[in-house]
Amino acid sequence: MGRGEPRPGEAFSSDCGASEREKGQVDEEEEEEEKKGIGRDTGERGGCRAVAAATTRNANRIPIRDWTQLGEGRMLGHGSLGPKVLAESVLNSNAMCMTLPWLTRRQFGLCVRSPEVMASALQGIHLALHECQHQLQERRWDCSDLSSGGTVLLNNAILKRGFRESAFVFSLLAAGVTHAVATACSLGELQSCGCARQGTENQKLKLSQLQSLSRGKSLSPMPSSLWGQPSPQDTWEWGGCSADFAYAQRFARHFLDPRRKPRDAHARMQLHSHRVGRKVVSELSKRRCKCHGPSGSCQFRTCWLAAPDFRHVGSILRDRMDHATLSRLNNRNSGAFWPRLHSSHLAKHLIFYESSPDFCEPDPSLGSSGTHGRPCIKSSPQPDGCSSLCCGRGHNMLQEVRAQRCQCRFHWCCHVQCEECPSTEWVSVCK
Repeated sequence: MGRGEPRPGEAFSSDCGASEREKGQVDEEEEEEEKKGIGRDTGERGGCRAVAAATTRNANRIPIRDWTQLGEGRMLGHGSLGPKVLAESVLNSNAMCMTLPWLTRRQFGLCVRSPEVMASALQGIHLALHECQHQLQERRWDCSDLSSGGTVLLNNAILKRGFRESAFVFSLLAAGVTHAVATACSLGELQSCGCARQGTENQKLKLSQLQSLSRGKSLSPMPSSLWGQPSPQDTWEWGGCSADFAYAQRFARHFLDPRRKPRDAHARMQLHSHRVGRKVVSELSKRRCKCHGPSGSCQFRTCWLAAPDFRHVGSILRDRMDHATLSRLNNRNSGAFWPRLHSSHLAKHLIFYESSPDFCEPDPSLGSSGTHGRPCIKSSPQPDGCSSLCCGRGHNMLQEVRAQRCQCRFHWCCHVQCEECPSTEWVSVCK
């Protein structure tokens, strides 16, 4: 294999990226992969843009909201959207990449080389931002400033600071990309990972045999060597189509982590937060199984490793944000934290180096819109209570008219028909 040739099965190892190894030391995790030839960039972003422009002069530009909304559909369980999205992404990959102005040179090259994986990564970013807004909906800073009209705003000012909220968003973005790519691998939507790449003819034959067994048909002869060693609990057990967490974590690292070894406090915090987010997704993965056999028996069982519920991932990371460690800079080494980020008691914890502001008033320099006009709960002692959310400014009572379903009737056969009735409610809103 030549020096510039891509490795088999690695969709993001190609000839469009950085023209030579960037100067400076690389991250320790990437250094091992450099020895294996994984994720090497070999072109200039300018060249990528030239190729993209030449091949997509007549292509329609795809707004990022289209890709994120398609991603949301698949995450909500509409698996039928997946193949269509990926087929279109291959045709319009360059047009898609050109619509993402926040991409760095290396990320742009990664997008051009791996459009189908990049589409999953964008779905992961969309998933992470929605989860951020859910987890922080009761806080003064509710993550709503990171998206506007379906457009991702990853250049928000708060992501350039060292707050605990910044560390939380970084970890959630890495977790979202890892989760989305691993899920796409398990669904067989990516040619470079999961079942699409690792599935052998023997594994396909095993799956075919189990599907026949589930339908109550007799098994056709097959070599005994294909069955593997039975477990103590089951006659046979196979990994099935597991989520490829190793590939997903590697792609998330190449997509989000800085290429060079970080030399400032913010880059170190960002890198550490990404690592925490990726590990949470991997550690929360669950083993799921499906029984096969006549009459619903569990004579045989297939098992696979599935990605965790992302709501659980978000809850874990929010808890780690609330218990994040305020680290101080080591005066002997500019940009280094003390204690060391790789120390055992910090490996799973988020760290930050700036105390957060109160986020009460609008502050464009922080990308914060304040809490004016936010709905609150009058008597709640929690962060969503008016006393906390309104920062002592008080609140107003507003009357809202909402439409509710009423006078529902069942019609034979078979549907329920309802009317819409206006309902008046009093809502507390911060002054």
